[in-house]
Amino acid sequence: MVRMDQSERSLVAEQEAELRQILDFTPQLIAVYGPNRERLYVNRIGLDYLGLSLQEWRQTPERGAFVHPDDRARDLDCFDRARSTGSAYELELRLRGGDGTHRWFLARSNPVRDDQGQIMRWYVACTDIDDRKTAEERLQQENIALREEVDRASMFEEIVGASPALTGLLARACKVAGSDSTVLISGETGTGKELVARAIHRRSRRASRPFVALNCAAIPRDLIASELFGHEKGAFTGAVQRRLGRFELANGGTIFLDEVGELSSDTQVALLRVLQEREFERVGGESRSGSMFAASPQRIVI
Repeated sequence: MVRMDQSERSLVAEQEAELRQILDFTPQLIAVYGPNRERLYVNRIGLDYLGLSLQEWRQTPERGAFVHPDDRARDLDCFDRARSTGSAYELELRLRGGDGTHRWFLARSNPVRDDQGQIMRWYVACTDIDDRKTAEERLQQENIALREEVDRASMFEEIVGASPALTGLLARACKVAGSDSTVLISGETGTGKELVARAIHRRSRRASRPFVALNCAAIPRDLIASELFGHEKGAFTGAVQRRLGRFELANGGTIFLDEVGELSSDTQVALLRVLQEREFERVGGESRSGSMFAASPQRIVI
């Protein structure tokens, strides 16, 4: 046991007082915990923020009592893992002040070991980052609003006009874009039905997938079924190999069938099966041979 004389004890006391004064003026919340997170010391800045005396802080029984409820489990989990590994850690969390409000802090915890490598203390420094977090959240909200505005603008960038009728049409297009329903767009030739169909596709969850358009009136009647549903090799004269139809090409995206009223009755029956049953068959194919396909992955606009 090492004995100290009065002068040595006085020097140690002075150094300890000086260290405490430095910690009290440090613009951070500084706390010292025991190896199992027993409360030992917190500096003056921390006590002023918490609105407590050192004794009151030490006697607070609950672990994480000053941590926001939404951050408490994460805080305790981080400490438990750090205690088991003996490693330093940091995390962002909200601490309750004496006025009952919470602010964001970046907490850095470092262990101090004895000569045998056992953890004796945990030193925790909490830096106030509330202004930064508030700015980040505001920027994130502004970015979301900006992306939505850009989406709305790019959705209708090919459609020019501000009449009440057009405004109502675009509002309905926005509403239906979020669903997976089949959409019927009616209008005279040249009124921009495909532009509206493209706008619906851009606004939908399928925007990154294909948009396939087909003018049914421009395809010969004998070839329209093959164009829509594809065909198997040898299905008819000239079918020298298997061919994918427009429905398969639009897998996961949107298929737009313009002038659908020009289809023959037989083809309209096959199309009705797609709308109702959500399945189709390649020309010349058989269900048992694997030529039946689900049509549900694509949205149908007619």
